[in-house]
Amino acid sequence: MRHLPRQNNSSMSFLVTLPDDILLTIALQLSIPDILSLKQTCRVLHAFGGSDYLWHRLIEHFHFPLDIPQSATFNNVPADELQKQAIKALRLETNWRRPKSTIKRSTVVQDGIHESFVHMQFLPGGNYLLTVQRYHRLLMTRVTIRISVWSLTNIDHPIIIFTTELEGIIYRKSVIVDSDNAIAATLVIGIRDDRHDYIEIRSVPLVESTTSISPLASLSSYQSPSVRQVLLPAHPQVVGDRVIEHIFVAEGTMAVTVAICEPRHLIELHILLGNVHSGPLRWVDPKFTQNLGSLQVRIQQGRIFFLGQIGNTTVVRVYKQPSLADGQSTTEFIDLGSPVATYEQNLPLGLQYSSTENLHVPQRFSDTIPIFMFNVQDVRSRGHRSRSTGYVVYFKYSKVNCVSIQGDIEGAIHNACIPCTDESSQQLIQLGTTGYRMVWIEHEMETGRNKVMKFEGRVQEVKQPVIQYGLLLPPQPDLPFSLNACNSLAFDEVTGRVCLAFYEGSLHVLDFVD
Repeated sequence: MRHLPRQNNSSMSFLVTLPDDILLTIALQLSIPDILSLKQTCRVLHAFGGSDYLWHRLIEHFHFPLDIPQSATFNNVPADELQKQAIKALRLETNWRRPKSTIKRSTVVQDGIHESFVHMQFLPGGNYLLTVQRYHRLLMTRVTIRISVWSLTNIDHPIIIFTTELEGIIYRKSVIVDSDNAIAATLVIGIRDDRHDYIEIRSVPLVESTTSISPLASLSSYQSPSVRQVLLPAHPQVVGDRVIEHIFVAEGTMAVTVAICEPRHLIELHILLGNVHSGPLRWVDPKFTQNLGSLQVRIQQGRIFFLGQIGNTTVVRVYKQPSLADGQSTTEFIDLGSPVATYEQNLPLGLQYSSTENLHVPQRFSDTIPIFMFNVQDVRSRGHRSRSTGYVVYFKYSKVNCVSIQGDIEGAIHNACIPCTDESSQQLIQLGTTGYRMVWIEHEMETGRNKVMKFEGRVQEVKQPVIQYGLLLPPQPDLPFSLNACNSLAFDEVTGRVCLAFYEGSLHVLDFVD
């Protein structure tokens, strides 16, 4: 066994003479701040404290999101970069947990002379922002949609690297931009026009070029070629008007949630699956989504997740991702087989789920699956009207061995309430990529004022969830805008970056870490 060189420093002599494996075992019991302090004691421990093999083990148990590419594994990231991102994450965590988080930088990306933004979304890392604007062209009755991707890598000089204009109805939840690398992103848009419903898929290069556009310049000069258009197939069993409710893209697969309104005015949710780059969309057999109510679909590590609410019961069903080979008939249902895991949990006694459109699920999961709900009614107070609250349930998830869980098995399921102010409504809810942090607008119905709220929650082993919530921005922040005029919001949990858009077309970015 190789030993570290001996030092003359008597206070460190014991540690530096230990074999590497024993020293590693000791170091793994320390927190990252402790390791950073240990590195300052002597040259030998500085070298050990900055080694790749130590940081690759340390970061596995680091609870805060790191600003590294989604496709990267910790073992492929050098120790100095992991250390840099861990320090940044700790600084953000300290600021986020304060009763009043400090804004480190406020940037005006665009002034208020343009059309308002109706939807925004950050790519993870907060360096690229997708925006959607809706407006009427002069002498035209049809609404035009402008979709743009902004580069904020240099926040002092934000530029638009992609923009396109489309005619038709585009539903907010059917526009998604996804990227597994820093070179290009996939833009998927659900569109309804006079002829048919379809999905348009475009490739967006995430690079600055001579075609990049200043925010104050004309926004009609750069369009990428359309990758392809995919029509919604007719459903083999259900006849009715089809409306795209939601699109999710991951690992080259596209999941489309479609609401079908039958002639009897019954609305059912159905799922289409397809390859992003080729082939048609195919319907999942309705038996797999029957009676799931509020339905969200996620794809991760070869698994497909159906997350829904059946009355007062929160349900997660996990299946192996099916084969989507080209040439298969669009009239043939996709059979997912038996679930590899099923999770179910009832709301606590006295709480009642009262919404069918307010289920929030992160883009990806780690060791827990969090599901957030607002407009949950607390009816436990007799003689008083029910009170609206927020609620989150955490399902313990094993990536390797999925085990069916029904009922509140100790250590498997945790839940917590998110108190909401009386006479208020929660709007523009933005959940972080992993569900670790969340922000939203809380509208006070009596005063008409808006404030921005923050949430942070995590589950450790078998302990109850650690959650914190509070005010991120007061109703009248000391900033050059009024929150009452905010109509769109974007949030990146990794960097703590918040983007606010206003009715007059202005765009502001707030950073909570240097």
